[in-house]
Amino acid sequence: MTELAPPPRRLRAFKDFTLDLDRGCLSRGAEEIKLRPKVFEALTYLVDHHNRLVPKDELIKALWTDSFVTDDSLVQCLVELRRALGDEGQACIKTVPRRGYMFTAEVRAVTPPPEDAPAVRRAASPLTTRTPPPRARLRVVALAVLAVAAAAVSYVVQNRPPARTQAFTDKDSVLVADFVNTTGDEVFDGTLRQAVAVQLGQSPYLNVFSEDRVRETLRYMERSPGERVTRDLGREIAQRRGVKAVLAGSITSLGRHYVIGLEAVSAATGETLAREQVEAESRERVLGRLGEATRRLRASLGESLSSVESHAAPIEQATTSSLEAFKAYDLGRQKHFGGEYFEAIPLYRRAVELDPDFAIAYAALGITYTVVQEPALAAESSQRAFALRDRVSERERFYISLRYYMDVLGDGDKAIETLELWKQTYPRDFVPRTNLAARYSAIGRHEQALGEAREGVRLNPDAGVAYVALAQTSIYLGRYQDARAAIEQASSRKLGPPYGRYMLYALAVLDGDAAAMRQQVDSVTGTPTEAGMLALQSEAAAYEGRTNVARGLTAGAIDMALRRGSKEGAAEYSAGNALWEAAYGDCGRATKTVTRTLAIARGRRALSWSALALGLCGQSAGAQRLLDEMTTRFPQDSFMRTSWSPMAEAAIAIHDRRPAHAIDRLQVARRDETGDQAALWPAYLRGLAYLDQGAAAEAEAEFQKILDHRGVLAPAVSHPVAMTLYPLAHVGRARAAARAGRVEDGKRAWEALFALWKDADPDIPVLVTGKREARASALPPAGHEDAARLSRLEHRAR
Repeated sequence: MTELAPPPRRLRAFKDFTLDLDRGCLSRGAEEIKLRPKVFEALTYLVDHHNRLVPKDELIKALWTDSFVTDDSLVQCLVELRRALGDEGQACIKTVPRRGYMFTAEVRAVTPPPEDAPAVRRAASPLTTRTPPPRARLRVVALAVLAVAAAAVSYVVQNRPPARTQAFTDKDSVLVADFVNTTGDEVFDGTLRQAVAVQLGQSPYLNVFSEDRVRETLRYMERSPGERVTRDLGREIAQRRGVKAVLAGSITSLGRHYVIGLEAVSAATGETLAREQVEAESRERVLGRLGEATRRLRASLGESLSSVESHAAPIEQATTSSLEAFKAYDLGRQKHFGGEYFEAIPLYRRAVELDPDFAIAYAALGITYTVVQEPALAAESSQRAFALRDRVSERERFYISLRYYMDVLGDGDKAIETLELWKQTYPRDFVPRTNLAARYSAIGRHEQALGEAREGVRLNPDAGVAYVALAQTSIYLGRYQDARAAIEQASSRKLGPPYGRYMLYALAVLDGDAAAMRQQVDSVTGTPTEAGMLALQSEAAAYEGRTNVARGLTAGAIDMALRRGSKEGAAEYSAGNALWEAAYGDCGRATKTVTRTLAIARGRRALSWSALALGLCGQSAGAQRLLDEMTTRFPQDSFMRTSWSPMAEAAIAIHDRRPAHAIDRLQVARRDETGDQAALWPAYLRGLAYLDQGAAAEAEAEFQKILDHRGVLAPAVSHPVAMTLYPLAHVGRARAAARAGRVEDGKRAWEALFALWKDADPDIPVLVTGKREARASALPPAGHEDAARLSRLEHRAR
């Protein structure tokens, strides 16, 4: 009787894998890959439906026909499957967020090898079987036992679930140390550490001890902030800062292959908490394989598989596939965090030249341009980053979106919306907190800003920028001692917060402490922040009525900015000068200064401040042309819409004796007027309009609002010379009191002005008219010896 041949086995091949549907196994070459039954079923279903999007619900029903499970069970299956496929896992199985999965590899049916059956028969034939001698048989048995034992141990190690005894809590952090690089290839130095930090930073579960905190701790330890962080040094830093674990890495070359190891060790005991090792087939595959190892390590440290799946963009996608581009980016970050912003720019630019799709590098370039006061270049970089935002991880996407809304659109409301969502998604990240403090301060919500700033310091007590946010918000609230305490706390931790010198200078101005002012000026001489300090000195001089000194300081700031290549910074300094000239009544100088400003650059601030200056001087046509340009170029800018355009239009209306129209136009500006962007200019203009209407009480309330918010007026590069509104508010109150017939109140207001301007240049138009009004009311100004001296001053002014 003839024996029927068995039907051929059903085999499917993809990449270099073979899927045996009949035997229920997966192999890669001669190696069989162990899969749980459910994982095998998931692979089979996806292979059978390759190149089709398989919805999550469909896949769950196919795998669990008789039971109810959650998405976590499916996610765990897919994580195990990708792990089994190794470096091909991400390439074969594509996740379509919130929808499902697609098997994208090419699948083909293959014929089983014809020698399979004969091979079995030969193995069973007594004619082909040789019996080894007794001693040889013992060796074979022993080797077989050892092989089985080794395989069992390997299987247990590879397939055991992550230990939960070492799971992190919301108070724990991990510090990433520098890699031990024995390859001789310098491109890996720093790059791999930063790549791991990016991958870990995607996790809302793990809290990465940030690079700036490492640098500041090293400084606190009286070591170089740029020192290599070895495993032992990392443990020392971690023990000082209460960090739970240190992640140490290594890379070794084996011919053209690379072996990459990751090990998380307890900072307290040195005990290994988790370990991963992968092999990269080439230099170009190092980043990808490192990303896979890092994802597995996240699960081993206690992060849920669903969280890993949801927040695990591949490193080469979230950053770059170019090691050279990543190296340039890492060097740029080192300069950036070291406060060398101008030096960081060419490195970031090199990174995006090497990889034009390097989204995070564009975002870093954008924020650096913002710091050095080049908003047009910042907007260009931030727009490019936003166009590439789908390539990055979720955390970086928040950051890129924030910079886009601020640098490109100027949409403060969308920025706040993004930051609030970022805060909810990554509750242990201090960055959205400090940015929210700035955004809430911009619209006058200072108490809310203070809460965010405090939380930023709590989350990252080693971030200088967090103390800046706390100090700045405290100044706005008039809590000057709290502001000093924040800066002193940062200094005691050897942080050197950015712009800390500017804030200490502003506090000295508010206190009238000339020695402290000089100390801060001297501290930045010869540094990149010297131009900004000259601008602050100019504003302080104008506030005191020393206008000739103020003009000279502004000229110095402009010259220094231009020599550094910062045209927009120079234009802002010039526009601020034009604005206070117009407010003080010197429209001849104001007009010339506006012309100079717009010849340098036509950025947001240069245009808006110049438009208001021209409006105050009654140059309606010129102001309107600038308003039209602002509307065309920045249609979504929230501060343009709600503050600067209404203010310029109101100034025009006041000059044209249409106070009711001015008041109506300024209604929209009420929300933001105590913020640092509008900085009480709407209140000042509203006060002028009420005076023109004869509404003395309403006018006085607006001017008093300025006097009550002196902290908002403090000198700052970021807002429009608001300090000069303080003496003008005294003028407004004196005039409002005169309209109301309150002689004594008017006298006190004039006395306050003349005391503030005791050393003022005598030819300031508002001072000349003010003294005339004081004399007409028989109210001799305080600070002058007699009426004869007043007459001489007025004569010189005319």
